[in-house]
Amino acid sequence: MPPTVIVIDDSHALTQVVSEFLTLNSIDVLAVGQNGKEAVELYKKHSPDFVLMDYLMPEFNGLYGLQNIRKTNPNAKVIMFTGSADPGLFDQFRESGVFAILEKPCEFDKLVETINNTPSSNTVQLTS
Repeated sequence: MPPTVIVIDDSHALTQVVSEFLTLNSIDVLAVGQNGKEAVELYKKHSPDFVLMDYLMPEFNGLYGLQNIRKTNPNAKVIMFTGSADPGLFDQFRESGVFAILEKPCEFDKLVETINNTPSSNTVQLTS
């Protein structure tokens, strides 16, 4: 059974491209959203293996989504996809239980590798 994911980013073009790439690499994209609040709703509805989420989004950012998804499921695997290289922000992600951090721009192959090579524990993988 292929891994499942929801993709959350306020850029419609990015969610389309990422979704198509993941699908071509045998990863099942269950839904797409545009902010942290939609991420929480979609997570509750679909229970994906992974959530790929941008940090900087209008209204409800990725940190909101991460924190509230982890309240629903403390073992949820949330991959933050961000253009920020702020170490303080990365610390907030870690404290909130992020699974992995991928810095934008990111090679899509790295994203597929992160999903397909999931360690058995919920450790943070810093990838750039």
